[in-house]
Amino acid sequence: MTFRIFPISRRFLLSLAPLAGLFAAGCASDGNLAELRESPGFTAGYGDGCATATEEDKSFSTRTERDSYAFENDAAYRAGWRQGYLECSTQTPEAKDGGRILGERNEY
Repeated sequence: MTFRIFPISRRFLLSLAPLAGLFAAGCASDGNLAELRESPGFTAGYGDGCATATEEDKSFSTRTERDSYAFENDAAYRAGWRQGYLECSTQTPEAKDGGRILGERNEY
């Protein structure tokens, strides 16, 4: 007779095996990040992502600078575009009106 504190079925343990494989694959891809950043696709994607974020910040534009084919097929371009977009977008809105409330007269 075996005494188990937490009864775990064999089926449950086998269902966790694919998840463990995914976690291991995610950790293994960290070594490829340096290679991605050095590729020309990453640089091009970073520039396009940054241009998109900058355009959105200054004019509420919906124009997107992105090579659709490269974004779908090139992991380096896709990673660069996302990184450029995140780094160049304004995370918090900036008040450029001096803190005035709309409709208030300009009396400073």
